[in-house]
Amino acid sequence: MATVLRGEWARSHLSSFVACLGGGVFLATCMLDLLPDAIESFEKAKISSSFPVAEAAVAGGLLMVLTIEQVVLAMQERGWLSSSHVHLHDEAEPSHVQPRSMSEDLEEEDNAMLGACLLVLALSLHALFEGLSLAVITDASKLLEVFAALILHKCIIGFSLGVRLVQSGMRTPWVALCACIFSIQVLIGGLGGMEIMSLFSGGDRTTAALVSSILQGIACGTFLYITTFEVLPHELKKPGSRISKLCCLFLGVFLIATFMILFPEDD
Repeated sequence: MATVLRGEWARSHLSSFVACLGGGVFLATCMLDLLPDAIESFEKAKISSSFPVAEAAVAGGLLMVLTIEQVVLAMQERGWLSSSHVHLHDEAEPSHVQPRSMSEDLEEEDNAMLGACLLVLALSLHALFEGLSLAVITDASKLLEVFAALILHKCIIGFSLGVRLVQSGMRTPWVALCACIFSIQVLIGGLGGMEIMSLFSGGDRTTAALVSSILQGIACGTFLYITTFEVLPHELKKPGSRISKLCCLFLGVFLIATFMILFPEDD
């Protein structure tokens, strides 16, 4: 009996530790990678303005995700939208849980799944721009160096994303689909990134830089919302092992910070 309880305790706490590690990875990616890239893209546009466009895009991305989530919840409460757990979650085993508590659990699962889907979109957009950065490199040795660094970066973020998708309660086929979508974005950015940006900007470099800044700012805002409103509150509100969770959070930030120090982006 003690062995079983110890195993359940270990699985429960390991899940929280990994989630906090992923939260640190997402937070660092947002503040140390996406936000500076958005600001740099706006500076490349060479538009004279005292208004912080990149930062406003971050706020807009956060508010956009918040609005989507609240609208979906409002539609569910009014009965206009059925609960998505029937189609996307594994079948739940029969239980004697009271209807009200079951309803609250399903609502929490749907919120987690919605957040996970939005996180996939934000990560995919980020990966698309990283693939675009590969497309503009002409030196073969530099390309291999950046490609190797990018693989390491994606392994760290991909692992954290996988943990988040599993915790959201998605069925395995949907998790696999989200993982595939995330995986191919770098390839799409590398092969067709220039054409995609040309389509959005009409061939104008200034417009392309401005569009890049706004899109990366929106992705940054999405990261910020998912990390601070979804991942960290869910894990840190659980009692027990608080210092260990905090250490895992710091470790996630440290991993991304170390990666960026070892592999700095060149202008």
